[in-house]
Amino acid sequence: MLKALLMYGAVSIGVPAILTAICNESDVSKVKPAVNRESKVKLMSPAKASGIIFGKHESLLACSPENEEGHIAIFGGTGLGKTLAILVPTLRKWRGTAFVIDLAGDISKNVDMPNKIIFEPENPESMPYNIFAEIDETEDKNEQNELLATLAHLLMPDVRKDNSTSVFFKTEGRKMLTAALIAFYHAGDDFIDICRIIVGSDWETLLVGIKAQKNDKANDFISSFEGAKAENTAGCKQALDKAIKLFDFSEKLKRNIRRPKAGEQYFSPDKLEEHNVFVILKDDKLSVYAPLLHIVTAQSLNYMSKRQNYTGKTILFSLDEFATYGRIDLADALRKLRKKRVRIMVLTQSMADMDLIYGWDERKVMMDNFAFTVILGSDDPNTQELFSKKIGERTVIKTRISTTKKPIKKVVESPWAPGHTFTSHRTEVTTTEHEYEHVERIIPPAELGRFGDDLILLSRDGHMRLKKNFPPRSNIL
Repeated sequence: MLKALLMYGAVSIGVPAILTAICNESDVSKVKPAVNRESKVKLMSPAKASGIIFGKHESLLACSPENEEGHIAIFGGTGLGKTLAILVPTLRKWRGTAFVIDLAGDISKNVDMPNKIIFEPENPESMPYNIFAEIDETEDKNEQNELLATLAHLLMPDVRKDNSTSVFFKTEGRKMLTAALIAFYHAGDDFIDICRIIVGSDWETLLVGIKAQKNDKANDFISSFEGAKAENTAGCKQALDKAIKLFDFSEKLKRNIRRPKAGEQYFSPDKLEEHNVFVILKDDKLSVYAPLLHIVTAQSLNYMSKRQNYTGKTILFSLDEFATYGRIDLADALRKLRKKRVRIMVLTQSMADMDLIYGWDERKVMMDNFAFTVILGSDDPNTQELFSKKIGERTVIKTRISTTKKPIKKVVESPWAPGHTFTSHRTEVTTTEHEYEHVERIIPPAELGRFGDDLILLSRDGHMRLKKNFPPRSNIL
């Protein structure tokens, strides 16, 4: 019976199979009934539901259990319920572990999960994050150098809109950074210490300091600076300083980005195997700490890509305000992590936010790898058009009522003047009905901006219209 309610394609959940559509005052029409299709979304009672909680259908919850495969993209403007109506209910029901970017700490306060780790960069009492954790645990020196080079790319990522001059300075500055990381890491320095050395030195002093470590691999990365123009090398150093200034400038990060002391609890990506990790930042600090979020997120994704297929607990990887972190190689992660028992949940406001960072082509690749897309509402016309088109079209059988008027003349005898006649004029009206097929969008683009308490869930099987699952006010701190 429940499956019969899941009408995909032309009809949404909660809507009868026969609809009425009126094109104008004289049109009467009906929609062809949709065909029932099997759905991977489960309708379950609140007591039994777990996994990703999408929304409500009457007294039931629409969910995707933890161990099902499928990443999730959630689109909606501020206040429409991305966090409160989907992420919080999901975390309250989640039976695996989770990584959550928690703006202002509201999510952590409203979710009671075991083995909780809170990393709060601005809190001087926070446990530290060890950027070098994976590198420290790697015994092979060549692998360590590769990981350090990867870290340099995370600190100085390519940006799609960079011009040729910026690309040059960033590329060469990244070589300088890679050399510094390799040279000073093997000299025993921690990450923040290396940042201090870099920012506190001019380019000549820095290159001399790197060479003094007598590390052949590090020296290979700076060999191109020999004989280069001083102004070009200075420009490369300036690009490098700009990329890591947060880690030298912030006194709070100097306390919280480091190797742990003996016996001290700390956060590193491997903790996700058994712990629920909340990275807490204030909204107004999001842009400032974006470089740190970028590194933490990328390193965690990289760690999870090395898990064995179909083993371990399912990890929910939640990225709120996703577009603010800068470019992450998410397309690759979406493909690789599908079999690693990792489910990525991206929360953002519109397609425009993603296009700004990734461009149209890469964003399309990412969207193709989301098994579920939730639309809570959008004011962006391009986003509205894209989702309206993706939801699809329906064929409507319409009946057009047309009228024809035919003038009729008739000579009749006058009742008032016997023997005299006059011509009578009247109009004969004939009504005819014509049936025709009309193709229209199931949900017009403009309607996606005024959902209210509704949401649309898109999957590869079609779409569902659900109610937003806001927790009762008494359950919100």
